[in-house]
Amino acid sequence: MRIVHSETSHRRALVQIGKNAIAALLGLLFVLVAIELGLRLVQRTNDSRRLVYPKVANDINGFRDRHFGRRVPAGQFRILLLGASAFVTRHFAPAFEQLLNGSGWFHESGKRARVISTGVPAHMTYDSLWKYRDWYRDYDFDLVIYYHGINDARANCYPPDVFRDDYSMMPYFAQYAPAFAWVERHPILSRSFAATFTVAALCRARVRVAPRFQRQDPYNDPRNDRWLTEGKDIKTAAAFERNLEAVIAIARERRQRLLVLTYAYYVPPNYSNRAFLERRLDYDFKEESIAIEVWGIPENVVRAIDTHNDIVRRVCARHPEVLFFDMEKYMPKDGQHFIDICHWTDRGRERFTAGILEVQARLQ
Repeated sequence: MRIVHSETSHRRALVQIGKNAIAALLGLLFVLVAIELGLRLVQRTNDSRRLVYPKVANDINGFRDRHFGRRVPAGQFRILLLGASAFVTRHFAPAFEQLLNGSGWFHESGKRARVISTGVPAHMTYDSLWKYRDWYRDYDFDLVIYYHGINDARANCYPPDVFRDDYSMMPYFAQYAPAFAWVERHPILSRSFAATFTVAALCRARVRVAPRFQRQDPYNDPRNDRWLTEGKDIKTAAAFERNLEAVIAIARERRQRLLVLTYAYYVPPNYSNRAFLERRLDYDFKEESIAIEVWGIPENVVRAIDTHNDIVRRVCARHPEVLFFDMEKYMPKDGQHFIDICHWTDRGRERFTAGILEVQARLQ
């Protein structure tokens, strides 16, 4: 009798464990369904990649326009700027738009320029690729302008054994790059908001709990950055070229006209960090002026920009469908046009606009 009772109790225990497991699975399924539906309702989109790099197409840099739709309105010439701080510093986008609309070409065309800038300080080529691919999917543009060259230079300031080709040695990219890589590897599974949310959350958590040396970028102070000298080895060329090629492929697929520019910069011959901080250089200094050491040792930063510009020239030469303009050679190198190595004065902004209008005139 004791044996039978023991077997019966054992079966009952197994049945109860099975019931508990099924209940737990059903509970988990309910939670996942709730997350899936909730995130879709909150995001108001079926594109789960918004959870990886979450921005909406018409809400960036304070740009809020309820009339900004997927199609370009009649009488409007819509321009998308893919770049970083150069496209936002000193209110670049609205001033650029005003300069365009005051030009003869736009007067004669009967159209008004509408400029949308994705520029954010410190953003790199990966950011522009992600923004263009994901934020502006299914949006029409008459012209897309791509302008990068200096911010990727900062990624060179890591030792070779620390540097990663997707820039994931930086905490910012350590969060986003693996999540995007997962989406690309799992195109079907990543359609699920719950799955994508979980992956993105795990990537963020991994950055938060990583050892300190993995979470901190090198200092922007040349006196204390032990890795700043690593910038002499240009490691970013492959990533820079790959990201540009990806943007070109997207523009071709969307049948959008893409204009790629070389990166304009100016370094006075007597530049030093102290001279910059003491305002003894011929830059037209403003509150937004930034020392070159934010990106690295000056000669290394210049070498990186030149390398990136050479890549731009080479890539555009093998893509005749892409518009190209050598802004680096077109922009005068003096303090009348620059407030620091890469940001423009009013005159510099006017010169940049003139270059864009030259390209536009060639298309007529």
